[in-house]
Amino acid sequence: MKNRQNYIDWIRVIAFGILIFYHSGMFFVSWEWHVKNNVIANGFKIWMEIVNPWRLSLLFFISGVGVSFAMKSRTGLQFISERTKRLLLPLAFGMFVIVPPQIYFERLQTHVFTGSYAEFYPSVFEFVAYPEGSFSWHHLWFVAYLWVFSILSTPLFVWIRKQNIQLLNPENTAFIKLLLLIIPLALTYIFLHQYWPTTHNLTADWYNFSISLFFFIYGYIVSNQIFTWDIIEQKRKLFLFIALFIITLSKTYDAIFGAVPEDGIGILVLNGILKMTHIWFMILGICGFAKHYLNYRNRFVEYANQAVYPFYILHQTITVMIGFYIAELDINVISKFFILVIGTFGAAFLIYHFLIRPFSLMRVLFGLKGKAIAKNE
Repeated sequence: MKNRQNYIDWIRVIAFGILIFYHSGMFFVSWEWHVKNNVIANGFKIWMEIVNPWRLSLLFFISGVGVSFAMKSRTGLQFISERTKRLLLPLAFGMFVIVPPQIYFERLQTHVFTGSYAEFYPSVFEFVAYPEGSFSWHHLWFVAYLWVFSILSTPLFVWIRKQNIQLLNPENTAFIKLLLLIIPLALTYIFLHQYWPTTHNLTADWYNFSISLFFFIYGYIVSNQIFTWDIIEQKRKLFLFIALFIITLSKTYDAIFGAVPEDGIGILVLNGILKMTHIWFMILGICGFAKHYLNYRNRFVEYANQAVYPFYILHQTITVMIGFYIAELDINVISKFFILVIGTFGAAFLIYHFLIRPFSLMRVLFGLKGKAIAKNE
């Protein structure tokens, strides 16, 4: 425990916590989402557009960091077996139990369906993909992608470990190499972004898939060499300043002159470099500040680190359900936003603490270790 990098747990908790605020915001803005408030409040876009570019990349990065620790005591096959149990089982459970209510309430609000949930639910077993049908993984696409990334990357990670390859060595060049990691990201943007819009369907999502895979692998590479975290901590202000400067410059320019269409190779290349630099430096800045200020442990982070995965699985369904029932209430959007956020956190906590945490079967269905195993560790 003395050697545990506690800031990593904090980053994980904060990164997943951001999703609840973000998805609560989706209820109010004009972007496509499952249920909508009766009044659109695009003022929420101001902070959501700042968070949106890097929020999921941070999740994949910190997942890759977690893999680097998990593989220290496991063979490749043991790791794949564990990932399959802790990712595919909750994914299947989620697709049949957690996600369908989201589709049901969406169709009630849009008047596509008017019956009871008991009348709706059999349509899930028609296995027709959403939106035409009722079979989907919705927000659990992250879990599906994480499993695929784990399978694809395990041979690479095993090879790196066996050969003791230190990709960011020597230490005095690690900072430059961290900067060079922007190049694969920028090239992915340049060659894929225009042709493969984000779908989360795994089969036709090559830009999002590739970018997310890179950040997953980067998490492993960075965490595999402990001195890299010291460099990230030392340069944290620089990383965060540059990331904030890029997003401020971009939003200011767009507000004054309008967004520049990517119909020329020069603009496409410039956008690729700037956007990927912004995302990568924001992730490094967040990690650097977390290492500097959050490298400690308390009861909250111990509890939250266990709860975060069930919270993720549950949160969007809770948000959609609450949103459906408050959509037509005659109260201001700020009050509704707080109802959504507090209601989602509160309901997820109650479900986790009283229905998931104490029972081994429920723990396994939500991707946690069984109660007996957890106590022994």
